[in-house]
Amino acid sequence: MRRRMLRPDEQNRDELRERIGVLFSGLPRDTPADDSWLGTATPDYGWLRAFEHIPRTGADRDLVLGAVAAALNGQLRQHSLGTFFNLMPLPLLDAVAAAAVTDLYSPNALWDLVSSGVLDVERQIVRQLAGLAGWRPELAGGTFSFGGKAGLIYAIRLGLNRCRPEASRRGLAGGPAPVVITTGHNHDSVEMACSLLGLGTEACLRVPVAPGRAVSPRAVEETVAGLVARGVPIACVVLSGGNILHNAMDPVHEVADALTRTCRGLSYRPYLHFDTAFGWPWLFFGDYDFAGNPLGIEEGVLARIEQSTRLVTGVEAADSMTADFHKIGFCPYSSSVFLAKEDAELRSLHGETTTPREGAWGDTLVLHHTIEHSRSGAGILAAWVALQSVGRTGFQVYLAHMIAISDVFRSLLPGGGYELLNPWATGPTAVYWPVPPGGPDRFADLRGGDSSPLIERANRYTHALYRRLAGLDGKAGASRITLGLLPTYERSARGEPIAALRLLPTSLHHDHSRTAELAGRMVEVKKELDKTVERGSGWLPDARLYPVPE
Repeated sequence: MRRRMLRPDEQNRDELRERIGVLFSGLPRDTPADDSWLGTATPDYGWLRAFEHIPRTGADRDLVLGAVAAALNGQLRQHSLGTFFNLMPLPLLDAVAAAAVTDLYSPNALWDLVSSGVLDVERQIVRQLAGLAGWRPELAGGTFSFGGKAGLIYAIRLGLNRCRPEASRRGLAGGPAPVVITTGHNHDSVEMACSLLGLGTEACLRVPVAPGRAVSPRAVEETVAGLVARGVPIACVVLSGGNILHNAMDPVHEVADALTRTCRGLSYRPYLHFDTAFGWPWLFFGDYDFAGNPLGIEEGVLARIEQSTRLVTGVEAADSMTADFHKIGFCPYSSSVFLAKEDAELRSLHGETTTPREGAWGDTLVLHHTIEHSRSGAGILAAWVALQSVGRTGFQVYLAHMIAISDVFRSLLPGGGYELLNPWATGPTAVYWPVPPGGPDRFADLRGGDSSPLIERANRYTHALYRRLAGLDGKAGASRITLGLLPTYERSARGEPIAALRLLPTSLHHDHSRTAELAGRMVEVKKELDKTVERGSGWLPDARLYPVPE
């Protein structure tokens, strides 16, 4: 075992690189650049049967590493030109290297005595992002955690401290139960956060929002006013700071003003969280010269970026936000930071008193304002590497590139039988409905109709095309294109789920010509499937109609 660990004199550091090489040698080779999958799309994990029992003595180290590499067979390759599945990490090699070496030393980012300079790096990142948000960096606070859901848990928990100050000691029993208000297009993890905090999913009240629209501040105000009149505590108002499907962003300033007016007679103002887990990189355009356009961004792309930037910079009026570096931040899982405008409020997370700020080195513990006791420093240092390596301009170029590549698909796919369902979206994600042979010809006809068999047939067709493109039915060519399947993108007038396909380009290696080739291949695959369906020889599998995360 000694030979398998870092030696006290650390003279075997280079062995880590050698061990990584052994693992790489067990991965599939010669994968086409535009193939979504590492190895096979439907892999066989029967090799695990040989490892069903923990061995009495340790197995050969090369055998173990070679075997565990097989677990990655069938992994989606986010860096592939053919992967458009969802927003998954596209990490810098340097960020991965920083995370790997950090894990070798395993600092626990709970106490500076056992985490070297990790907490100082974290505080610097918090100051930098607070500055982007228009907050006073010296007053802001933040903590890295496991993702956007953690950010929601932090925000709602801080909101409970406002509306029920004794909740940390006495719990929530007695009196009306607190609620959380959010908007219709926000992520369903808001309900999950309410459940985890003991409020229950029914405590989450959603204000309806029409597709392509921001929430109406008046609608939020009316909801709040009704609750205040009934004496219901409001723990938190969660606004969308950009969702993956449509980059939907809500007006923070207007809602903040509405909360101030409506809650004037209360002892608190409800906590206001701007869920920017996806949309935070648009803050890098906060000082961009849109009139001069120094980066030469295409006019249509620039207009949408400017529209999103006007909305996301409203974060200055919010109490908190979240930034996921494992989304558009070039970091591996997990690297996410929750930021609070007032550090003093974050430091009262677990009680009514505020914990002191850090002192001399060795005296700083953050366990009083985190929900974790074992906190890796890898995500923190990876995020720092990404910010310093990419810079403001790099983030700007990447956002513009994703939207421009999405526009190439938007210009080509509708002519090949893919109806674009969200032409008004300001982000890089496009949602398509593949028109099934035999109709209907428009998604609106399906949504407004009352024919269950027609909807079921359309869903089966969408599912079959998704599987055919991705190679999940074993009939795709050498290179496979993987979109995201949205089994319940919308519902019919009778409440039946209607499926659609999500296309989100993230690779920096896309260019116009290669993208046009991929769009052409998608059209050809659809034509081939249509022919088999029209001949009656095309098998349409049962549609898997279950809700999936954005």
